[in-house]
Parts: sequence; structure tokens; C-alpha cells
Amino acid sequence: MGKTKFGPTVKTLVQLMHEAIGDALRDADLRAEDIQAFVVANFLGGPNNAQLHLNSVVAGLMPGLNLPSWRVEAACASGGVAMHQAILSLDAYDPILVVGVEHMSGVPGLEITRNIGMAGDVGLDQAAGLTFPANYAIVAQSHMQAYGTTTDDFDNVSHKNHRNARLNPKAHFHHKKVEMSDVQAGVTVAAPLRLFDCCPISDGAAAAIVSRSRTDGRSVRVLGSAVSSDVISLSQRAEKTTFAAARDAGARAYRQAGVSPGEIDLAEVHDCFTIAELVAMEDLGFAEPGRATARVRAGDTTLTGPLPINTGGGLKAGGHAIGATGVGQVYELVTQLRGEAGERQVARTGLGLSHNVGGVGGTCAVHIFGGER
Repeated sequence: MGKTKFGPTVKTLVQLMHEAIGDALRDADLRAEDIQAFVVANFLGGPNNAQLHLNSVVAGLMPGLNLPSWRVEAACASGGVAMHQAILSLDAYDPILVVGVEHMSGVPGLEITRNIGMAGDVGLDQAAGLTFPANYAIVAQSHMQAYGTTTDDFDNVSHKNHRNARLNPKAHFHHKKVEMSDVQAGVTVAAPLRLFDCCPISDGAAAAIVSRSRTDGRSVRVLGSAVSSDVISLSQRAEKTTFAAARDAGARAYRQAGVSPGEIDLAEVHDCFTIAELVAMEDLGFAEPGRATARVRAGDTTLTGPLPINTGGGLKAGGHAIGATGVGQVYELVTQLRGEAGERQVARTGLGLSHNVGGVGGTCAVHIFGGER
């Protein structure tokens, strides 16, 4: 594994990928010549950076190797889907490098909003001005109406993830202490969501090397890998408080791993907005519908609770470098499962789960990691 710090930077897409790939190769004690194929995950390289064909760009970092390669785009789930594609491809190539990258800072506000909006339906969402904060505000309103969820519940998620990010040197908000009073004072973005309910605009890259061979005692097994999809627009769905793609991907990953939700020790879930963490907990079976709030209020999802969630700060405070996010989630889980997370290290590290969502539940990748089974 390798990962840059997430957050605004003057480094380019190429420099970010070079750093993450180099870290992953050193971590695995491999040379570039040992890699047989690679997958690049990216969402906004075209509109943000005027650069597509990123797999060929990465080939330039490994000149003369002429490796098989491809680029994966699945909006904010690009990294998780790229991991899934690499795992499926191990019959043909072994080992495979996965690198996710995004550079989002420096793009004017209206432009970056438009570009991110391309993950929604061009007719149903973009033309109507339905931004992603507005989409998730609808999810939040629906959850509040159905289950009595309150803005205090969203505040608890945000504050917890900011506390975790303070312990993560690679987190977007590592430098900033955020008190509950700061969270509560946030300006409204799309009611009921306020500033600290929303993830930041981040730059960054993360890389992973997957193989059928266990190279050393620090290798972590992939026990389950699943991807599912659903209609792209929230307006096309009857249910607004749950994502069918996440439920399906989670169920299939659990079956592959031969485990149940209650056996998961820690999870990285796609908290692009605070409501998304609550929905993820329910979709993944960590709580019954409407009951995720009870677990958060009880402290179950803190670093010392029975189910730590988003130990590195999640997207909310760790940063959301879109194409890199799904791979970055894996980086955090692997770091925890290896017992190398320092101040944020959790006690129970048998099984970890990552949950990476594209759009408003249009795509979801779920992976389960752990020891020998």
C-alpha cells in the first residue's frame, strides 16, 4: 500500500501518482519490473486537469515495461471498482498495481460543482440544478421523517470523524482541531446539511498491490470483493433512506468471505456527507433501518467502541480525493489490520470492511479484509 496526504496541494496528478506508487512498491519490496499489469482509478482528470488516458500517463512512470493497463471511472466509487477489477484480473496478471488519483483544488467553485455533478444524470439532476449536497439533503430529510433522526446525530458523526482525522497525519484535516461547537455553528449548505456535514475538496493518490501470493507477514487477505449498481438518479427511486447497490454489494461480499455483519471489527464507509455514514451502517447490516443513530449515540463507532468506523477520519475529515478514495479506504484498513496505525490504532483487527459509493448510491464497491480463513 501507498498513500499521499489528502488535501490541497501544488503537486500534479503525475507527481501524486508517482509518490503513491513508489510507496506501494517499497512497502511490498517489489520493483516496477515485477508488476504485470496496472489499473488507474480517476473521475475528473478530463474536466479538471485536461488529462485523460491516465493509464498511458502512468506507463510513463515505468518506461519500457509496456504493461497491460486500463483506467476505471465510476464517479466516487472509481477506486473501489478498480480494486475489484484488479482482483478479478489476477488469473491473467499477478501482481497487479492499483492507483487512484484526483486533483480538485484550484478549480473555481462553480466549475468544480458542475464537474462533480457529472456523476448525476444529465437530464434529471444536472439540468435541474440538483447538486450532490442537495441530493444528500433529500436523503437526510427522508431519514429524519422516517426515523426521527436529528441534526445532533449528524453532528456526532462529524465530530467523531474529525477527532479521528487529528490522529492521522495523511488526513485532510490533520492540522485542524474541530470542536463540537464548530460543527454546530456551521452554515447551512443544503438544509438540513451544514458545512461540517460535507466532505472537503481534496487532492491525493493511493496505491495498492494485489497478488495471489502472500509475500510476507504484513500481507492482508482479501476475503470478499463485490460491486453493484443501481439507477443513477435519486429521483428514479422509491426509497430515499437506503441504497440498493450497497445492500447488494455488501451481501455478496459477506457471502464470499463467509462472515456476517456482526463479525466485522472495523469499517471504512463512504461518508461524503454525515447522513451517508448512517445510511451505510444500515445498508451493511451494522444496524437495523433507523437504528444507526442509536449506535452512534452510544459511542459504538468511536476508536474504542465495538465497531470503529472511519478510523482515519473518513471522507468527511480524512479527505475525499475522489478517484483515490476507495483505494485510500483500503490503505486505512490495511494499516489498522497490520497494527501500524499509531495513535488511532484500534484493539480488534480481525476483519475490516470498505464501502465505496459512486453518486447517490448509483455504484457501490464493498471489500472485506482479514487474516487466514
